[in-house]
Amino acid sequence: MYEKYFVAGLEIWSAIIFLLYIFPPSQIKLEIGSITRREKKICCVVIGLLVAICIAPMSWNPHWTGELHKHQNQYQELADAFLSGKIYIDKPVNPRLATMENPYDPQARAELNFGEDDEWAWDHAFYKGRFYVYFGAVPALLIFLPYKLIIGEPLAAYHGTQIFVAFFIIGVFALFFLLAKKFFPRLPFIFYLIMSSTLSFISISYCIKEPALYCTASSSGLCMEVWSLYFFISAAWGNDSLRKFLMKIFFGATLGALAFGCKPTVALASFLVVTILPVLLKKYNSIKVWIVLIFPYFFIGLILMTYNYLRFDSVLEFGQSYQLTIVDQHNYGKFFERFSLSEQAGGLLQNFFGIDCGLPRGDDKPVGIFRYAIFWFPIFLLRKDIRTILSRNKLNGMIAGMAIMPVIIEVMVVQWAPVVLLRYEMEWSWLMGMMSYVVGGVEYEENQLREG
Repeated sequence: MYEKYFVAGLEIWSAIIFLLYIFPPSQIKLEIGSITRREKKICCVVIGLLVAICIAPMSWNPHWTGELHKHQNQYQELADAFLSGKIYIDKPVNPRLATMENPYDPQARAELNFGEDDEWAWDHAFYKGRFYVYFGAVPALLIFLPYKLIIGEPLAAYHGTQIFVAFFIIGVFALFFLLAKKFFPRLPFIFYLIMSSTLSFISISYCIKEPALYCTASSSGLCMEVWSLYFFISAAWGNDSLRKFLMKIFFGATLGALAFGCKPTVALASFLVVTILPVLLKKYNSIKVWIVLIFPYFFIGLILMTYNYLRFDSVLEFGQSYQLTIVDQHNYGKFFERFSLSEQAGGLLQNFFGIDCGLPRGDDKPVGIFRYAIFWFPIFLLRKDIRTILSRNKLNGMIAGMAIMPVIIEVMVVQWAPVVLLRYEMEWSWLMGMMSYVVGGVEYEENQLREG
């Protein structure tokens, strides 16, 4: 174990020494709009170091590698099911589970001495005598199934998380660079590196702790969404031909739609495209834009609903009602039947400010995203000149969306999650990080203009 901590420390100190070496005092204020190939190479090295720091520790804890807890290998099971032409997990069902009046009641299962690793398959969905995977199928289709086809061996869930985290980090750096070049080119290059690294790390830090299964779903959704936004923003504020413009919209819409097959709550960020839509349509207002934008969501949504119907006889049922977990979610009911204003207020206070309101929660309760000072940058929105600049650059709608979507996502999490957990913070913290970066960058650009 000490060797592992030594390796982690070595990686972190290597990154710090590297930054101190390449940025002497004379280079501290190098503007991102003036960087050369040298700085781009430096950026690639920083990304590589950050990816290594984040993904290396994921293999250290056997509790989160699928070695000790077999239910964490559900993506491998789903890939095997697809390869055999099935949508259910072909494993024996304990007769005691099949004959239970309510198998979703954890107390009733406990009375029959079922354990987490028993035949009833913890955290699987159980419906009409068969086991299903509650978690979205897209990661299994994109990574686990191809790996099994090519290599012939199952891919551990935490390896999937490592892949998605790596591409998410690259996506954050690419998106932040795109925003800086377009809207605040005077931003110091080192500030861009620090902000990109810090916000990437904060967004996926929970994946380092518990990489398997749950974080595989969340990290895959984050990966799809950050690249979806990259393509949409690149199309909206780029100078492309109609063909290239439509290609970017198609990729953005496809990735945004795929996010719903990873983690639906993360995928709610796809609605940010509504705030970018006026800019997109002003460039090329044609029927082609609407078709290319809507078709991926319609087509992939149709596939997902068909998949749901074939499993659970409902196009809107992902399997949560039939999940074998710590609470009985079988009778959760409709949204408004379960909606509680006090629970929602408590959940928002807990997750954003760390105020404990007595909600059901695990040991890793949220301690408030605003514990990070970096998320206080949007306070600059109180300044009229900053709001004016955002409006002039047509960013005010997107910033408003980034402020509202974390609240909407958290409302959905509090509504449907049985307990409030720290890992749900991942689903929206990256949006707040992006908002902080944009507002901070615009504020810096405005200060430079006033001084110079």
